[in-house]
Amino acid sequence: MKVSDIRPKKLIKKLEPILQSDRKKWHAGKKDFIRVACPACDSRKIKDPIVVRGMTFETCSDCETVFYNPRPTQDQLDDYYAKAESYVFWTEHIFPKTEKVRRENIFRPLVKKTISYLKDYNVKPDVLMEVGAGFGIFCDEMKKSKFFKKIIAVEPVSKLAQRCRDKELETIESSFETVNLPSESISCIVLFEVIEHLFSPKKLVQKSRYFLKKNGLLIFTCPNIKGFDFMVLGKKKAENFGLEHINMFHPDSIKILLKRNGFKVLNITTPGKLDTDIVRNSALKGKFNINKHPFLKRILIDEWNQLGDKFQQFLSANNLSSNMMIVAQRK
Repeated sequence: MKVSDIRPKKLIKKLEPILQSDRKKWHAGKKDFIRVACPACDSRKIKDPIVVRGMTFETCSDCETVFYNPRPTQDQLDDYYAKAESYVFWTEHIFPKTEKVRRENIFRPLVKKTISYLKDYNVKPDVLMEVGAGFGIFCDEMKKSKFFKKIIAVEPVSKLAQRCRDKELETIESSFETVNLPSESISCIVLFEVIEHLFSPKKLVQKSRYFLKKNGLLIFTCPNIKGFDFMVLGKKKAENFGLEHINMFHPDSIKILLKRNGFKVLNITTPGKLDTDIVRNSALKGKFNINKHPFLKRILIDEWNQLGDKFQQFLSANNLSSNMMIVAQRK
């Protein structure tokens, strides 16, 4: 799978002016932004502030989580996600165009992994909740597996919530922060590429613990700020850094967040598939001077067909990819 398979170039080009408009709306409320402590360890010690696309990111001196600070309030974020035109474009154009590829290469493997983890840790498959269900592909695939007795999709963006309902999924159209369900009623909570968007990751973890049954699982994916493409390209050039990604963890700091809030970390892997393609594309576009890195040039340009996939597999297998998957259990 390549970046262009899930982000078609022609559609991404059409998306760019829409994103520019959304960025203006994002920054319009800047006078009301508020300062926060480190989203992983609550420290207020910072180092190495950097401005990326008009956004100031700080690095925690204690755990090295990178986070947007000051940031929009919870109400501002809720309003932004409810109204952002870029999400309409994704819903109406990009997701339909790439659904087949995402289903086959991303969500079916995620369903298999989720089922495997529940079996490994002897968790009864009563109720699964997906937070930020998006286009509903994961829930739809999980429903087809008939593994869980009940599946709940939580999606705050109205058009995406409707796509979930179109797939006949039980859907809560709401931010996770306002979901109202009984405590200890969920066997497994999953969220994919969500935690990096949230005002308070700590509240998400705490609320997940409230909903989960004893020994229930929290399974999620998010960027790894210490992964390959971030480390090679740097924060100012990395594609996955900037607007909306306001919390950037790494394996050690995500452990801190989970352990401080009542979870036992069972497994952290970096199953990413796109690091090498992202850096290669950046070099081909002239955004990254790969000639200064002859070793990478050999792998990503000169011998790409022979070495590209093998190098990506090496990164993924050794927790060096920029996408990580975390499995944690409610204590």
